[in-house]
Amino acid sequence: MRSRLLIALGTLVVTTAIPLQAAQAATPEVISSLISQDQYVAGVENSLIHFSVALSGRDAASTAATKLVITSYKPIHTRQEVRDASTGELPSTVDTVIIDVSQVRDPATGRVDVAVPIEIGRRTKEALQMSATGVYPISIGLQEGKSVTSQIVTFVERLPQEVTSPLPSENLRIALVGTLTSEVSLQSDGSTLISDASRELLSNAITTLEANPQTAVSLAVRPELMDALANSSEADIAVLSRLQAATSLHLLASTYVDVQPDELVASQNSDVFTSQLRLGEDTMASIFPTKIVSRDSWLESSALSSNGAQLLRDLGLRTAVLLSESQKTTAGGISLFAEPTRLFELKLSNSDRMTAALADIHLGEALTRGSNEPNGGAYLVAQQILAELKVLRIEIVDRDETMNGRGVILSTESGVLPSTALTTALVNSIAGQPDMSFVSLEDLLNTMTVSLMDGLPVSVELQALEDPNPADTALKDFAARVNGFSAMLPDGDERPTHWRRVISVLPSRSLTQVQVKAYINAVDTELAAIGGSVVTPTSTIFTLGGRDSSIRLSLRNDNDTDLLVRVHLTSSKLTLPKDDQVVTLPAGTTTLVEIPVTAKSNGRFPVTLQLLTPNGDVTVGTPATFSARVNALAGLGQLFTGIALLLLLSWWIHHLRREHQRRQFESFDSTERHPSGERSA
Repeated sequence: MRSRLLIALGTLVVTTAIPLQAAQAATPEVISSLISQDQYVAGVENSLIHFSVALSGRDAASTAATKLVITSYKPIHTRQEVRDASTGELPSTVDTVIIDVSQVRDPATGRVDVAVPIEIGRRTKEALQMSATGVYPISIGLQEGKSVTSQIVTFVERLPQEVTSPLPSENLRIALVGTLTSEVSLQSDGSTLISDASRELLSNAITTLEANPQTAVSLAVRPELMDALANSSEADIAVLSRLQAATSLHLLASTYVDVQPDELVASQNSDVFTSQLRLGEDTMASIFPTKIVSRDSWLESSALSSNGAQLLRDLGLRTAVLLSESQKTTAGGISLFAEPTRLFELKLSNSDRMTAALADIHLGEALTRGSNEPNGGAYLVAQQILAELKVLRIEIVDRDETMNGRGVILSTESGVLPSTALTTALVNSIAGQPDMSFVSLEDLLNTMTVSLMDGLPVSVELQALEDPNPADTALKDFAARVNGFSAMLPDGDERPTHWRRVISVLPSRSLTQVQVKAYINAVDTELAAIGGSVVTPTSTIFTLGGRDSSIRLSLRNDNDTDLLVRVHLTSSKLTLPKDDQVVTLPAGTTTLVEIPVTAKSNGRFPVTLQLLTPNGDVTVGTPATFSARVNALAGLGQLFTGIALLLLLSWWIHHLRREHQRRQFESFDSTERHPSGERSA
């Protein structure tokens, strides 16, 4: 029968690690934390279990007798029973040992070290009854007078009879994963500001990695944060150097800023995710040249649809690792359908498939609790996690199943790396287990196999997104403006680098629409200043001196930098060159640009000048309209008419002369043949 922390000495009801008011002291002494303990005890009579706890809060004037009440409960067999016991819902009591604290307390530190013997085949007051093999919940309570002021619950494994150390068996491989993310560090004015929250996360991660140099820790590190550190103060560069030197760090794929595949697919911006992933990889390769970023897996903390999963798969990511929040919101609670120690398949909308793995959601809750200054301390939570890992193995073995192809992924609920104290305590506790070890996520996924049911792979069908939202072109239009104006500037100008960094951070989910607009407006102001520095001609009329002539334009560059522009003319009455001229305008000078044209007719007609960026897709300034006047075609017509009249006159003269000669010849011939034979005088 279960009880809520029933202490053998009387029937005192207490709550785990919650101080109660003692009768004899105004301020009761409490157990502030578990410092250390044995994770197992030999299956030998009178073997000792060592515990060390820290006490605090004792009133110096108190004369109350303080006792440590250590109680064992029936062994547990399921993970749920471990969680229940950890929160105070314990199985039946087996035995209790009471120790006078005054005999074992260190008055300077408040530390209490005790060694409790166990008994197997008998029962005495001095030893703790543990007759059966298994994992025992053990409560350690502090009693002042007749009141229990506080109590914690830990776990100890009793080994089989005459066994003095854990027997090796199939290894349980464990991957500790997390994210090292941050808000956008680049500010709209071009400065870099790393938030205090980001610095705290960064400091905790580095301290954890340095404290556990031999333990693989797989992190999806935000590249934009690394970029900010690399381009910041000497102190920040020193922080980055510590992270670069961490031997336990294994890097996972991450986008440059925080973007989510489903959201970008829904807004028809899948290409943004692709560019973000590529930029993230390039940044990490540059900053961590001695490390390899794993492209096998993707940590997902949000809901994942078949569309988002398909995008990940198309980009070469093989396995989606779903953290706690993602499990709750994907496929209506995906953790209900899949076993966390094996892989499973995701059914995508086009009949494609992708493997997936789950970070253990219950252990994630414990890691989160243990990282937030828990009652009893981080070391206590580490023992509770270790107990659940042991019982997880027991459950699998009891089903006559193997540990091969299995593994456990550990992550907090938010994905943030657990606290240094908890991680170190857990690493040290697991180090004493011959059949448990930490590995990188990549190594773990390479050995995990897909769970089978009735001989077929377990698969979960992901929901498809609803009809996509109308495409948002604001960011693409802004990127086009930046690329266009960047081409106007000479090589070596640093402004395009800053502008492109702005483009890179704008998709971040951490930015509000107001913030995004502020970034865009700041850059657009710079672009407008560049465009406004090019002054077009003030004259409004051009006179063309002939059919084939040229228009001469004076373009002044008031900028302090040389600029490259494309000159584009349009007119319905002129035949213009097929290709626009791309000209360099030296800084602070006026440049004459001559464009050959062919007039189609006489008269006066409009000509429009539009300056463009060198690639021709972005306008520079506003269009200017001029008038062109063509008179040359009238004189040319008169010349042609005169020539035609001369030719006609020449023809008539020639014709009349020939006609006159013909008539004379005919008259002469007639006289020669007359019968009189006489010629007329």
